[in-house]
Parts: sequence; C-alpha cells; structure tokens
Amino acid sequence: MITTIIILSVILATSLFVNINQLRKQEQQSDYITDLENSNTEYYTFVEQLRTKINQANSEIRNADRIGAFEASDEVGSSFKLIREVMDDLNRGVSQ
Repeated sequence: MITTIIILSVILATSLFVNINQLRKQEQQSDYITDLENSNTEYYTFVEQLRTKINQANSEIRNADRIGAFEASDEVGSSFKLIREVMDDLNRGVSQ
C-alpha cells in the first residue's frame, strides 16, 4: 500500500512538472505570435504611410511642373521616373 502511494506521488509530481513546463512554453509561443502580429501591423502601417507620402510628393512635383519641362529634362526627369517606379513597386507590393 505504501509502495503504491509512493509510486502515485512520483507520477503526480512528474505530471505536474511536465504540465507546468508545457504551460510556460505555450505562453512563450503565444507572446511570440502576438509580437509577430504587432510587427506585421506596424510594417503595414509604415508601408501605407510611405505610399501616401510618395503619392503626395509626386502630386506636388507634378503641380510644380505643369508644362512638363522638368519631367522631360535628363536630370530632373530621372527623379520623376524613380518616383514613378517606387510607386509602382509599392502598389504591386500592397496588392499582392
């Protein structure tokens, strides 16, 4: 009878240790998943803000160059082209 109680006590203690250990691991994984979700949300917000600012910059540059003289020049035209490429990349990345 005493042997049975000792064996059951050891099994119970082992079970408690395993369960507590698994609970800690699960809580760590849950925290990690939450951190990943937050970083994804922050990244998406950053990309959206960047996209908005580049759109605004592009609009302001186009308003300043109403007749298209700057856009047609080699030096400034490369900036227009670069802004357009960045916008295309952002639009492709957001829509995927």
